[in-house]
Amino acid sequence: MIRSLWPLTLGAFALGLDAYVLAGLLPAMARDLSTSQAMIGLGVALFTAAYAVSAPALAFVAGRYTTRTALLGGLGLFAAGNVATMLAPSLMVLLAARLLAGIGAGLYSPLAASSAAGMVDASQRGQALALVLAGLSVGTALGVPLGLLIESHFGWRWTIGLIVLAGLAAAVGVAARGSFPSAPALAWRDRLAALQTPFSLATLGVTLWTGIASLGLYTYLAEIAAARGLEASTHALIWLWGLGGMVGALLIGRVIDRYLPPPRATLGLLAFLVISFVLVGWASPAGAGAGCFLWGLAGWASVAPQQHALVSHDPAHATASIAWNSSINYLGGAIGAAIGSLALSAKLSAAWLPMGALAAVGVALTMHLVKIRR
Repeated sequence: MIRSLWPLTLGAFALGLDAYVLAGLLPAMARDLSTSQAMIGLGVALFTAAYAVSAPALAFVAGRYTTRTALLGGLGLFAAGNVATMLAPSLMVLLAARLLAGIGAGLYSPLAASSAAGMVDASQRGQALALVLAGLSVGTALGVPLGLLIESHFGWRWTIGLIVLAGLAAAVGVAARGSFPSAPALAWRDRLAALQTPFSLATLGVTLWTGIASLGLYTYLAEIAAARGLEASTHALIWLWGLGGMVGALLIGRVIDRYLPPPRATLGLLAFLVISFVLVGWASPAGAGAGCFLWGLAGWASVAPQQHALVSHDPAHATASIAWNSSINYLGGAIGAAIGSLALSAKLSAAWLPMGALAAVGVALTMHLVKIRR
């Protein structure tokens, strides 16, 4: 059954490419639209914020329509938002387009994850969740370098066109499949019920602060590289981050299914993030590259054990829990990107941004340790 997940993984690939290629496109987009990279960074924040809000808000779609219809609706909005991004003549149009694409991603991604978990046996649930996440990371590790290569020869708008094609190809795959597991229709009180246990709230809190640290900092990786005198290595650092993410996403499923329970896996991954931010911020160029690889690995792998913990803790609210976790993860990314934009607009050197990420992951680590003890 794992092989039958390819349409969901392909859709995740498109989302991963869209969410993470912009870190490398910020300079070209800012020049083309006559604005600053900090303002283009707000487009990343809007995408992730729209994702964060729409993921739980649109969960009712899964109950009112078939899962396949809801997945196609999400991919359709995502593709439309990227077409508008590709054609955007101004910053304001770009920001609105990123908002629309984020809404589509918020509808699609949690449904894809919950469908993947429902399409396999319980013993393969970790692998199924990790495979969908692997689509996101492969979109970064392989799609982002391709997108940057296209940008260097034809311009950033053609890179966005690649995202549109990937999204449409995923929609064709979803439409061709006979059916997907039905998601239960949940009233708002039922969706909120997934938040009413201390365990769930603590788990989501860890996800939030991890997102602030990892996704928020990644938005400005090009700025950090320039501030450290590594501007020529920007594309290599982004590729290493994505490569690490692909490795982490592919391996974490087997790790939590066979070797480490989710709480211990999360603890180790948060520790890896601390090490990686130190390397990225202050190590030699080779050390910064190793830090980016470890950062991508730990950041991407951290999502699956959090989802697994929530689903195992409260199976009756699995769909809502996954939606909340995805929402909180991207909300953290939006908060981190917005804080970074404010910091850069205030003329703070990007070289100090890893310090903020260290503080955020320190909060996540503290919350997780308290949760384990209790």
